[in-house]
Amino acid sequence: ASDIGNKCVAIKEEKMEEKKISEQESLELITRMINQTKKDLSVGNGDSFLMWGYLSAAISVAVIVMLLATNDPRFAWLYMAIPITGFTASGIKTYKAKRKSHVASTYASNTINNVWAIISAVFAVYAISCLLHFGEVRSWKGMFLLGMLLPGIGTYTTGVILKEKSIQMCGLLGVVIGTGLLRDFVCGEQVISIMQMGQMVLSFVVTLIIPGHILNFKAKKQQ
Repeated sequence: ASDIGNKCVAIKEEKMEEKKISEQESLELITRMINQTKKDLSVGNGDSFLMWGYLSAAISVAVIVMLLATNDPRFAWLYMAIPITGFTASGIKTYKAKRKSHVASTYASNTINNVWAIISAVFAVYAISCLLHFGEVRSWKGMFLLGMLLPGIGTYTTGVILKEKSIQMCGLLGVVIGTGLLRDFVCGEQVISIMQMGQMVLSFVVTLIIPGHILNFKAKKQQ
């Protein structure tokens, strides 16, 4: 009976040890996946953040300058250069990256890419809707709202997946900036002011440019 009891205890301890090892291996696997995702995304997505951020901020500043100089609202059409240039550059960059890279993507990186894909789809669908109703000029105000809310949400989600608090904070701050414009719309404000355009520039800096530099800095640090 004593031998049987000792064997049961030994088997129980062995199972507990196997469970501990399994849990430890699972945590290590998750950590490796997150680190691999950071390594894969830091330069790739970091550069993408910077490309979209600087492009959007530069064109927004150009629109503000031209409106102040000429008071001609037609210069607002320059905003269309953001999606046209951005999606073209992103498509070329993605195509080149797929040809060069033979590394399998991780679940986390796919999740992040899918988040930004649906955000891009929302922008595209709304833009097409506005073009189909060309006479409704005020409908384009919605693009400003989307531009100040959705990037913040995407950046926050990216920070959560990568477990990067600084990126999460940038995303949250971007959403807070966007809610100011949402409040103005709900209160019935009819015209996008120069100050609101400036807030959009600030939003691009917070939600895209700063996170892009953070991701690239983390990449260099890990390498």
